Amino acid sequence: MRRVTAVALLALSLACARHAPAPPKTYVDSKRGVQFEYPSDWSAEEVMEQNVLLLSSPVQEANWQTNIFIERRRDLDTTQPREQRLATLADNLARKKSGFALQSYKSGVPAGELTYTHTSQGVPLRERELILWLPDGRTLFVTGSAVTSLWAKYADQMSVVFDSVRPTSK
Repeated sequence: MRRVTAVALLALSLACARHAPAPPKTYVDSKRGVQFEYPSDWSAEEVMEQNVLLLSSPVQEANWQTNIFIERRRDLDTTQPREQRLATLADNLARKKSGFALQSYKSGVPAGELTYTHTSQGVPLRERELILWLPDGRTLFVTGSAVTSLWAKYADQMSVVFDSVRPTSK
């Protein structure tokens, strides 16, 4: 009887181990002066022509591959308070993105965050954008994008990046 119990416990622990997600990878991006974690099955690729780092999920679903773009730019209007810069960004997105609808808006020091929906190439998307004001006068934009109907499936994976992004000592 003890042997059967031990075998059953071993089989159960092996089954649970197979379903545990692999620990995230750490990425130190010296070009943008940040570091973060990302899901171990995602890929990280430098897109030189756009000067962005692209993180991609391993699967394409509903004509879209869930992704996160990381871009560092000079903050063009440092005369405005950060709260106003975030509102201006939301207004600009509304003008540029088809079917734009702001879902949430958070501001704080040293970051702000927008969550919104829109349509791109006929695909309904939900996006989360973290705006991190860096000490050097630049701004880091971390933008996650997934098909609206699949957002819940990928939200936790994207949160690994959003919750861990930090400036480095660049």
